[in-house]
Parts: sequence; C-alpha cells; structure tokens
Amino acid sequence: MFHVVASKFEASRPDGLCPGWSVRVKGETSSSTNTFQINFLCDPGEQVALHFNPRFADSVIICNSFLDNCWGQEVVTDTFPLEPKEPFQIEIYSDQNYFHVFVDENKVLQYEHRHKQLSTIFKVQILDDIQISSVEVTRRGLY
Repeated sequence: MFHVVASKFEASRPDGLCPGWSVRVKGETSSSTNTFQINFLCDPGEQVALHFNPRFADSVIICNSFLDNCWGQEVVTDTFPLEPKEPFQIEIYSDQNYFHVFVDENKVLQYEHRHKQLSTIFKVQILDDIQISSVEVTRRGLY
C-alpha cells in the first residue's frame, strides 16, 4: 500500500498488472478539480492500455487507449458517482477480457482490452489534481 499526496503517482509491477490484479485508489479531489486520470501503461514505450478520465464539468467518465501512437475511440459513460471534495474509492480490476471499474464498490463500467498482450501492462499512473490517501495493488485471481 502506498500513501501519497501528489499531482503524479506511479507504481510498477515488472511481472505485469493484468490479468487478475486489482488497483484500488482511495482519495479526494479538490473543490476546483475538473478532471484526473488513472492510466495503465504498457511496455514498450508510451502506450496506454487504459486511460480512465472522470470529467467533473461534464459529469462523464471517458475511457480510451493510446496504442501505436494514436488514441482509439472514446468510451463515454454518464454514470458519474464522484463529487468534488468528497472521498472516493476507485477499484480497477482486470480479467482476460475487460477492465472492470468500481467507484465506492459499485460497478460503473467495463472496458474491453484493446491491448491484447496483457502481461506487458506493468505500470499504473495517477495524474492531476487529486489527493491520494492510499493505492493498493493486490492479486484477486480470475473469476
């Protein structure tokens, strides 16, 4: 478990984060937060298997992937259980086919893997205006 207050956080697992691993982020946004990001990064290079981006001004969550030097088609959900200045817990769990995203233990979306070499997804990155109280990376197993 990590405890951080920062505008950027990264943790890596050289053996990979997918499938079967869960990343749980507990934190709070500021009153002026417009957006933050949780990214699952791939090796090699600057590829992003999952870009999770809540946008407070629009009350939507955008997910996407950045592969082969370009962004894919955005997946947008208007299920938006986050509030500025309110504590939250976001858990992202990966199985063989999807990233499953939970906010405060309620499933808000699932995002199909676009990057198929799951073992090369090795880093989680959290960016922007967010105060992180803890990040847990745990093995959940597949089910």
